[in-house]
Amino acid sequence: MSSMVRNRIPAAVNGLGRLDAQMDALLGHLFREGGEVKERPGRAEVLPLSLWSDEERFHIEVDLPGVEAKDVDVSVLKDVLTIKAERALDEGRRYSYNGRAFGRFERSLTLPESVDADSVEARMSHGVLHLSLRKRPEAQVRKIEVRQD
Repeated sequence: MSSMVRNRIPAAVNGLGRLDAQMDALLGHLFREGGEVKERPGRAEVLPLSLWSDEERFHIEVDLPGVEAKDVDVSVLKDVLTIKAERALDEGRRYSYNGRAFGRFERSLTLPESVDADSVEARMSHGVLHLSLRKRPEAQVRKIEVRQD
């Protein structure tokens, strides 16, 4: 790797880190959150996720490449949704470079009152955990028909 490329990598990583922190702060207005990657000295990462909603549900996707569904635990206690996962390090490999995180990962989100905590559905597909959380009926948009006189 050339020195020019090596010198640009830290700047790019710092820029992405600031952007990630800003997005997490924005997400925190709706969902209070916490969590970090564990067993990775010198690196404080959280599980990357996306959040969006439609009229009936909130949707969360968590990137978990290399993690199998059996190694993922999703739980809800009161109003806190917790996602735990583990990616095992292949002990037989001698890495020249390894930028991937291994070990136990955890992220917790405090659910807004508009979420029905009993309705959480989870599935894994192509290394992405998909969570679907139904909004309470009173939090769903109610369409009003406009009639022509």
